[in-house]
Amino acid sequence: MGMRSRSDPKRGDSGVALILVLLAILVLTTLAAAMVFSARSETLASYNYRVGTQAEYVALAGVQKALNFFNGSNYSPVPPTSSTTYYAASTYAVNPVNLYFSNATPVTCTSSCSSTGSVVLGTSSGSSLFPPSAATGGVDVVTNWVAAMNNQSISDGVGGTGNYTVTATLLEYHTVNNAFFGVPATGCSDALSGTGICRQPFEVWRVTSTGTWSSNIGGGAALPTVQVVATISPMYLPFFGIGLYGLCNVSLAGNVGTDSYNSSMGSYGGDPASYVTPSTATSNAQATGSGVGSNGGVTISGGAYSIGGSVTYANQNATSSCNTGFQGSAAGVVGSVLPGPAVPTPPTPNMPAWGYNPTNSAAADVAPPGGGGGVDYRVANIYTRVTTTPTVPSGLSCPAGFSGYRVLYTVDESSGPMPHTYTYGNMSCTGLSGSGSSADPYRLGEIDANGSGSVPAVVNIIAPAGGIADLAYVAANQIEVGTGGFINLSSTAPTTPANTSVGTFNPNSPPNVNSSLVLDVADHVNLGGTSTFNYSTATPGVPAPDFLKINILGTSSTALDLTGQSKLGAMVTVPNGGARLAGSGAGGAFFGAILANNIDVRGNYPVHYDLSMRTQSGQMFTAQVVSVSRPKL
Repeated sequence: MGMRSRSDPKRGDSGVALILVLLAILVLTTLAAAMVFSARSETLASYNYRVGTQAEYVALAGVQKALNFFNGSNYSPVPPTSSTTYYAASTYAVNPVNLYFSNATPVTCTSSCSSTGSVVLGTSSGSSLFPPSAATGGVDVVTNWVAAMNNQSISDGVGGTGNYTVTATLLEYHTVNNAFFGVPATGCSDALSGTGICRQPFEVWRVTSTGTWSSNIGGGAALPTVQVVATISPMYLPFFGIGLYGLCNVSLAGNVGTDSYNSSMGSYGGDPASYVTPSTATSNAQATGSGVGSNGGVTISGGAYSIGGSVTYANQNATSSCNTGFQGSAAGVVGSVLPGPAVPTPPTPNMPAWGYNPTNSAAADVAPPGGGGGVDYRVANIYTRVTTTPTVPSGLSCPAGFSGYRVLYTVDESSGPMPHTYTYGNMSCTGLSGSGSSADPYRLGEIDANGSGSVPAVVNIIAPAGGIADLAYVAANQIEVGTGGFINLSSTAPTTPANTSVGTFNPNSPPNVNSSLVLDVADHVNLGGTSTFNYSTATPGVPAPDFLKINILGTSSTALDLTGQSKLGAMVTVPNGGARLAGSGAGGAFFGAILANNIDVRGNYPVHYDLSMRTQSGQMFTAQVVSVSRPKL
């Protein structure tokens, strides 16, 4: 066998296989390392997610514990009737409810606190600032909070543990009436509960909960920590939170409009016979805040209109007659059209329990008698809660032993140029049955003030000047006010009418802002023509509409009927019937809020909602978590 020569080409391939093997090993080693790294990373990521999630749930448990604390017996807020104002407060609404709110955000503690600053509940007494136990019925809120919220341990039930620490800052404090004004609030400790006042604090807290997970953590590793920020607030559903609310339906047609003002800021700032839009709003006449809502549905049709707020519907039909949702165009709605919570049906007065006789008629009939040398008008002064015989025209005596009187007389205004002379006549005085309390109101049959042309008919309801502290209750079968008719609330009866020209005569005394009346009507309230009820031309919208609470028990579709150019300022409830506002021409106006089973507004009839009514009557529910966020640490 011969030997190969050195030039044999097969000798050049030696060692290639080794290189390929080494490259394959390198690739496989890299792949294996990547797989190991990926598996390790996923394990670490899963571990981090697990312990992070556990820490987050620990922090959320701290939020729940804070919610339980604010709803529990270890916490007692500062009552609104405290003799000392512990927070920076200013008047929230006018009398009679005397509600108030803190004008600082966060709320500032200003009286009898360890120092001045934001109201906080911290990790120790030194880091907390809250009014003393003397302001909270003896409950030591700070001590209870620190014991319940500082570095508290929690278990997952399978051996794992964590800890949470919670701090809280009071963002908002104001008071609300957790009752229906005019109907006694049973079970409430408020001194005014008999008048339907149950003042309770409305608090909004921001809580910061820091949670850590401490089980199955490697040695030397930092404990996983998560921080959660939540807002805790009660829910308050006002009975009069917007201008018009129907327990069944609301229907708007034609050139109608709603806007808002605040009677605590003074008179309505726009034209009473119209409504403002966003472009014509003034400082006390806004095209916002005066929404329309219904537990059933809302229908809008007809010509131009403007709803100065949102339209809400709850779709909770009590009967098949209630609509659902929204029908019509939303072009004139300044706010939004959206679902909303249902308003609870308010309690109604129990008139039969008073021994009321709805057939007793003409108890306050003041229709003008007509005739006479000049212009005659009939005046009825209804005195409530008086301890002495009221001041009446000379020669008239009133029966003794009554706390209320009805004085009727005729005033004859002479003809001819000014000054005019006036003559009293046809005088009579009768005592009113009832004591004027919620359980025993003054009982009248009909309150009629129907004038004729330029001849007025006037009813002055003279209520005490003490406001809510001396509230007067009156029950009537029906109320009728026609052209030339006026019903006024005052604390002072007119003596001698002022000289003025015939045709614009209105012998009322100026309404007094300190008098307040609850008027329960068995059947209906009808205002027509150019009549007015609790309205002052000089100060439209003032006194506040909530000084006149009208509860109508009638069931007809027009249990409240405002027609023509009539004007009314009141807080009106018609739980079983309807309210119709049907203007004709310019001049009519409503100030206040209406809660009725059905509401029908048509024609040129503006509704001016008084914002101060939002807290006057409502139902408050326990505190709840309303928002949660997780900021980055």
